[in-house]
Amino acid sequence: MSVSQAYQAAQPLGADGPALGRILRQAGLEKTSVVRVTGPAGLTAALWLCRHGFVHAAYVHARWVGTMRSVDALVAPHATSGEELRALLEGASCLREGGVLIAQMTREDVAGGVDSVAQMLASLGFEVEHRLSDKGRHVCIARRVDEPRFKKAA
Repeated sequence: MSVSQAYQAAQPLGADGPALGRILRQAGLEKTSVVRVTGPAGLTAALWLCRHGFVHAAYVHARWVGTMRSVDALVAPHATSGEELRALLEGASCLREGGVLIAQMTREDVAGGVDSVAQMLASLGFEVEHRLSDKGRHVCIARRVDEPRFKKAA
């Protein structure tokens, strides 16, 4: 392998169906889970998921993520910046409590520190469960948690 091959950008997670399937299983999702995929690689990922038995998988345009019904998982299977992820999730209740967010992060965000991504997600009500590197892709799996203000009232 030449040096240039070692540093080539990885294809998006959405273009690698087997890797996407492994990550969904690692996140605890099943073929009956309600999964929405978004972003430039989202349509490819949605097609692969549907062809492989994920009966409730569908593509949703990033503009409509904030208006969609609550689902089990939201997947951004392309290199997503922290700012893009914040804009996608801010003010949206698209994931049910306990729902899973799976996002392929940009190299810049990973180089900037995983704590910054975790802090940003925590501010939006998510807890990072796993950080994975797969074929040069950096993937974050986070789960929506109860908001602290509701925990105190209970």
